[in-house]
Amino acid sequence: MFIRKTRIPKLETGKSYFNFQLVESYRTERGPRQHILLNLGPDLDLEKPELKSLANRIEEILNGITSLFAIDDKIESLAQKYASQLLHRLSDQTKETQPQTVVSYRTINPQTIEQQEPRTVGTEHLLLHLASELKMRKKFKELGFSERDIALSLAAIIGRAIFPASERATHEWLTQRSGLSELLNYDFQATTLGHLYKIGDLLLAHKEELEKYLDQAQQQVHEYRSTMVLYDLTNTYMEGRAKGNKKATFGRSKEKRTDCPLVTLGLVINEHGFVSRSSFLPGNISEPKTLQETIEKLSDSEDLFKPVVVLDAGIATVENLQWLREHQYRYIVSARQNAPSRELEGALESAGHDTGVKVALIKSDDEEERWLYCESKAKQAVSSQMKKLFQVRFERELEKMCLSLSKPRGRKKYSKVLERVGRLKEKHSRVSGCYEITVEPSDDGERAICITWKVRPEKLKERLKGHYFLRTNLANLTAPQLWNLYNNIRTVEDAFRFMKSSLGMRPVHHQKEKRVDGHLWITILAYHLIQSCLYRLNQQGVHYHWQTIRNRLSSRIRVTMRAKTEEGKMLYHRSSTKAEGRQMEIYKTLGLSPQIMKTKEVVV
Repeated sequence: MFIRKTRIPKLETGKSYFNFQLVESYRTERGPRQHILLNLGPDLDLEKPELKSLANRIEEILNGITSLFAIDDKIESLAQKYASQLLHRLSDQTKETQPQTVVSYRTINPQTIEQQEPRTVGTEHLLLHLASELKMRKKFKELGFSERDIALSLAAIIGRAIFPASERATHEWLTQRSGLSELLNYDFQATTLGHLYKIGDLLLAHKEELEKYLDQAQQQVHEYRSTMVLYDLTNTYMEGRAKGNKKATFGRSKEKRTDCPLVTLGLVINEHGFVSRSSFLPGNISEPKTLQETIEKLSDSEDLFKPVVVLDAGIATVENLQWLREHQYRYIVSARQNAPSRELEGALESAGHDTGVKVALIKSDDEEERWLYCESKAKQAVSSQMKKLFQVRFERELEKMCLSLSKPRGRKKYSKVLERVGRLKEKHSRVSGCYEITVEPSDDGERAICITWKVRPEKLKERLKGHYFLRTNLANLTAPQLWNLYNNIRTVEDAFRFMKSSLGMRPVHHQKEKRVDGHLWITILAYHLIQSCLYRLNQQGVHYHWQTIRNRLSSRIRVTMRAKTEEGKMLYHRSSTKAEGRQMEIYKTLGLSPQIMKTKEVVV
């Protein structure tokens, strides 16, 4: 066995390049012949003695021989890589030439049995099946993706779902730990870190078309029709300054990371939990301003049916509600202000079993809108705790201000003290209106001598009561039906929480705008596959978290067993571990075969 270096001319340019091949010599009746075992490519930067050492080491690995001499790390790494590739190629050839019905028995030495090249395949196999159901490979081909682009796209998406990490860590996972290379029949050893960055750029360039396609594909595969859309925003923080990213701005961080620049993700999710549309926005974007453009994207669909729009209070401004009415959208939203009336149409009734919420419609002469009064036990408990906390903070500040009047260097000017009280009331606006505060001036009116305050219990009770209002233009629905319809807003909140905690959406380590957007987009694509799995399980009454499914299937691996045969040769047997009890439950529910690739065998 040796490595041959061949010069290959380029006819277009007149130049040439070198290609390296692993070659085996053998004798025939007509004399010695050479057989190409493996093409090693043009990028083998080794001297002639090193090429000989590499060929010898590959042969030693195949025959299960431990080298007597120290091997250079680079040579050893390449030898392990090419020996693995050669074994896969030889086992494929053996499978093609040997009929399926042939049963063979071999005698091996048990003391020579070793396990090598373990790779996880359980969750990868499941996600590839889900991607196949959505015909993602076919769609990538229609968009002009090459075979390498398709393999890398699926690897980036599936990698985010199983092992959410940086591109560098994902590349290591693909080449050292995952069996995705075998499942896709693509060698990720030949890819670089730059390929993973560029595939994110490519997926981002086709975002709009892929988003529309997946929205329709999910409806076809799962046979549902979307009648409702839930829209909300969240933000995620970035490591570094991200000065080259216009969207990276400082704002109100959901994770309280006000020291980091932010980017905002807007999602439109249907009532089944699938993402219909998404947008990537500046970190300091005003929530209400984003609604109209995002909802208009939904009108690009050929379906003339307009879904019900569900919004939280942050987006449900008067202007946005007016726009929804003008464009014939039905909606149900959390009100930003109190209802015009407190007179109820009937008695409060439970919104549902174990909800702890009571609801009733409010009497109104308005023909366009209906208002819903909601009382929540959980909200009352939170409000009670908040009331105590706000009171303590506000009164503590008042006491400090009062004490400063008796200190020699304290600010005592009457007009300035009034300003301080005004600023304090503005800062603690949730409870300050429930207090009567008096600043007593001196006889000449120049200085403040004392600050007194009195709590107004009726105001405090009203201000922090555990109730809220919903407003809607939906008719012919009862109060409990309306509340349960609005409660679907938790679906989008759960999606945000899941993406951040389980799909590595935060923090963002990229600095360039397109790379940040690509990071968010790959997260959404991974969410598509995961939600497809969870939705199907839920439809069958199986309610698992994604982490549970991922952990249960992670024990399924593909491994190579090697042993010395009676004839002194090396037997290589590569197979996947068998599915067990709880794993079989997942496969049975999803209608997926537990068989992961066929067994491969070769004798060297």
